[in-house]
Amino acid sequence: MKFKRVIGIFGLLSAFSSAGLCQEEADSLSLGVPLNLSKIGEPYIADRIGNWSLECVRGQDGSETCEMTQLLLNKQKQPMSEISLFRLTNDQGIAAGANIVVPLETLLTIPLTISFDEKNVKQYPYSFCNAIGCIVRIGLTGNEINILKKGIQANISVAHISRPNQPITFSMSLKGFTAAFERTSVLKN
Repeated sequence: MKFKRVIGIFGLLSAFSSAGLCQEEADSLSLGVPLNLSKIGEPYIADRIGNWSLECVRGQDGSETCEMTQLLLNKQKQPMSEISLFRLTNDQGIAAGANIVVPLETLLTIPLTISFDEKNVKQYPYSFCNAIGCIVRIGLTGNEINILKKGIQANISVAHISRPNQPITFSMSLKGFTAAFERTSVLKN
């Protein structure tokens, strides 16, 4: 009986001293420092803003260059395209640039079409194709950027080589566009 009482008292003292120790040492505990595991020149996702990803690359000097990207899906939720967008200095009336990648077997003689809204629709030629797809390189005016900032979605249309008269249209969500655009790097044009 005496043994149980001694163990109980020891346990009680131990609990009090641990609580006191934890209370006193809480200020000296380290929460760690987050490490950026990205390698110089290797792209990484720095943040997700709405339906956009902020993709950055770290330079030798520690600076970051960031662009906004989005994987575009068709109505069946299959990947159709990818867009990467970056701000420009707007020296020549071009506020931003974008690269849009569409699948191989896209009919290149029919330009890619972007419907910014029901009144503003433009066609863009393909620049080149490589192993990942065909690329359209576009410039966007300040007015077009403002339309995108106010919109809900823009629509992109392409033609497949097997069905040239039936355009394939997919949406580009504009949820988070403004916040993501403000966080992209400004490049000189």
